[in-house]
Amino acid sequence: MQNDTAQLADCDVGHDAKISLAALYSLMCLFGTILNLLVVYLVVTFKKLRTASNAFIVNGCIADLLVCAFWMPHEAVGIYSGSPFPAGYQAFKDALLFLGITVSLLSHSLIAVNRYVLITKSPVTYLSIYQKRRTEWMISASWLSALGFILPWITSLRYPQEGCSYLPASAASLLKGGKPIFSDPFAAGTLALTIIGQTMVVLYCYLKIFRREYASISLMLFFTACLCSL
Repeated sequence: MQNDTAQLADCDVGHDAKISLAALYSLMCLFGTILNLLVVYLVVTFKKLRTASNAFIVNGCIADLLVCAFWMPHEAVGIYSGSPFPAGYQAFKDALLFLGITVSLLSHSLIAVNRYVLITKSPVTYLSIYQKRRTEWMISASWLSALGFILPWITSLRYPQEGCSYLPASAASLLKGGKPIFSDPFAAGTLALTIIGQTMVVLYCYLKIFRREYASISLMLFFTACLCSL
């Protein structure tokens, strides 16, 4: 009884803290959903914007919508009401979060590679690589890869009643030391490897672009200086 009382006292985060966190999730949900839907609407509406580069951007926006439009509202409601989610539904919500983050990171990598090929390679090479069918396969691969990462994690996921179990997992971890969503070693490791890989790809591509553009600008300035001297 003493342990249970101490645990409940530790989980007593206060009504104001719940309202503040629920309001934060609600604002992020609202602005994230509106902005991502606006990008998708513009690309779909205007034919000139239907390019391979923008297709990867839309793919990232759809991944972000999984988090902003689906995951965050449920978290806000769960935090405010204080009622726990069933274990299966909690696993489904966490899978949406995991999927959205992973696909969003992979989309950033695809955008960086697209920019690299567009700027550093010939137009013929770019058009041969980024045909419509191949672009669709690249986008599909980002989702299939993320789903492949999720399946081993979600099938072995368990939600023991630890910490502030009456709160959603993310709220418990933010408020009073509950179990974080990505406390599972496989989920945390997969996400960490995805972030590291995405960062390396983005840095490599944009550094190559910068070097090429810097060399072009330097060469242009050199010829300009030569012409002026004449």
